[in-house]
Amino acid sequence: MVNSRKFWAVVTLSGITGIAFLGGQLVASDDHPDQEQSLVQRVHEARDAYQASLERLRAYYVQTQDSEAQRWVEQELTAYHMILKTPYILNLDLPSRDLRPDSSIINANQIFRQALDWLNKSSFTEREANYKRAELLLQRLVHDYPRSDKLDEACYYLGQIYSSKYFQQYRRAAAYYERVFHYEPNTNLDARNRAAFLYENYIADRRRAVELYQEVLRREVDPEKTREANKRLSALLNNRTAQRQ
Repeated sequence: MVNSRKFWAVVTLSGITGIAFLGGQLVASDDHPDQEQSLVQRVHEARDAYQASLERLRAYYVQTQDSEAQRWVEQELTAYHMILKTPYILNLDLPSRDLRPDSSIINANQIFRQALDWLNKSSFTEREANYKRAELLLQRLVHDYPRSDKLDEACYYLGQIYSSKYFQQYRRAAAYYERVFHYEPNTNLDARNRAAFLYENYIADRRRAVELYQEVLRREVDPEKTREANKRLSALLNNRTAQRQ
């Protein structure tokens, strides 16, 4: 079965929303299983190219001392950094499972502290923006310093950010929580409970939720964590039994 549709974008001008056709045609076919990855990679590359172009333009205006144009491009760069950029394919976003993050790196430690400062700021009106600022810093740590011993904690807080009301990217959040205890099986962070909660309530993968709650009971010694896991696990198993009857 072949479906075709035109590329389109929603544009808003003076409060009026319309459809802008960008031309071209996309053909989706079962005969091309790699099509999604190819398309997503092109989106990622286009983002990188757009950012690089803006940075080169800013450098030009700095060199020519055009302060007004420099301010314009800096505003656009800031707006670009603050928009939500969905990875679409999680493996293109997550740090590798093969990493051994065991190095204390000064720059990574500084970035981590800056991210937590933004995340913990109490400003109500800037809360969403602060979450996005923290996300940018944590993603920088993850991608620029993959050997940092802060990697597991960075993944934990990215899970917190992506599961927040400002992002609502629950599958992405769960994947980052799972990286936490993959890198540090004996972590003190409640990543297993948080991932299980997301699988149970937002991703509709109760089998994975059960596995993670059971893992909490096997590994955790904190009575608060085990109490919550036992409560949720009992509810899931009882519900499964009731459905079979």
